[in-house]
Amino acid sequence: MRVHIPTKTLTETLGHVERIIPARSSNPGLSLLRIEMGDGRLVLSGSNLDMDVRAVVEAEVRGEGEIAVPAAVLGQVVRAAPGETIELEAGDTELAVASGTFATRLQLVPPENAAALEFPDTFEGEIEGLDLAKALDHVRYAAAVADYQAVFRGVRLELHDERTRAVATDGFRLASYHAVSSTGFDADLLIPVRSVDELVRLLAPGPARLALQGNQLSIASGAFTINLKLMEGTFPDYERVIPAQFPVKITLAAAALADAVARVAVMADKSANHRVDLFIKDGVLQITAEGSYGRAQEAIDVMQEGSEPEIALAYNAKYLADAVNPVDGDLQVEFSGPTTPSVAKDLSDPAYLAMVVPLRTG
Repeated sequence: MRVHIPTKTLTETLGHVERIIPARSSNPGLSLLRIEMGDGRLVLSGSNLDMDVRAVVEAEVRGEGEIAVPAAVLGQVVRAAPGETIELEAGDTELAVASGTFATRLQLVPPENAAALEFPDTFEGEIEGLDLAKALDHVRYAAAVADYQAVFRGVRLELHDERTRAVATDGFRLASYHAVSSTGFDADLLIPVRSVDELVRLLAPGPARLALQGNQLSIASGAFTINLKLMEGTFPDYERVIPAQFPVKITLAAAALADAVARVAVMADKSANHRVDLFIKDGVLQITAEGSYGRAQEAIDVMQEGSEPEIALAYNAKYLADAVNPVDGDLQVEFSGPTTPSVAKDLSDPAYLAMVVPLRTG
């Protein structure tokens, strides 16, 4: 079996697949990349148990068959290839790789040692790939990464008629993105945030086809098909904790707030939740931080509204910046009180909402 393929094509495709396949695993089969050759294409597949991936790429192929190699090793070889094209030749026990002046041989592994994967042939739902990617990308930062309850380490994906909503929370902050689009499903799913990170990279422009079977969501987008193992558990009733009354509201450019918080937070005390203090009065937002290295402050003119003339409160600087960063234009921040949740909204994209709980200062 011999394959001739542009180096860039194989590098990009293999890079996506390789990120999902673990370089090392207590189960040696999980570190293997399965390669099927034939019909003018290569099919690359692998798994990390939470996520299966299959990529189909066009190539000049002579012969047909199936091989398996350690994904990390082949990835290193392909990325280092000096030529514009790569030639792969599979023998009984070795895979010869040649590109330009470079050549090497990799030991093959019996393909039955690799994970046995199945991908659906039919899909019941569909959504624009970039719409789904945008919804997930806007909220994934708010999911927990530490040892919280399992449901906080996932992103809730609500698929209903004329609504696709992604939500994530770690109990101290929340992000929601409500897209006015329909997938044809009526289901609430919980996807591990690590799988979401890879899914966002793989979703391509054009229709993304969806299939749901048991605790698995399958998505076909562009050259890739992905199986996502869904999480079990009851996601919190997040809508109940979003405040309805806001005595103080401010409007300003999101970039101005993000940049000011980043500058001031350099002096924030790392042992005190990276605390930055905000004081709003007479259309001026004052941001301050103090730590063992000194004190910093910055003032920003804002448009102020509400029934109260002023408010003082404090936040974890990273949590505040994360809530603001997805917003490109003007931002409205609504304050329900010095210790109760604050809400940030993107004025140019009302689909996005973020909530941050202030730090207790008493």
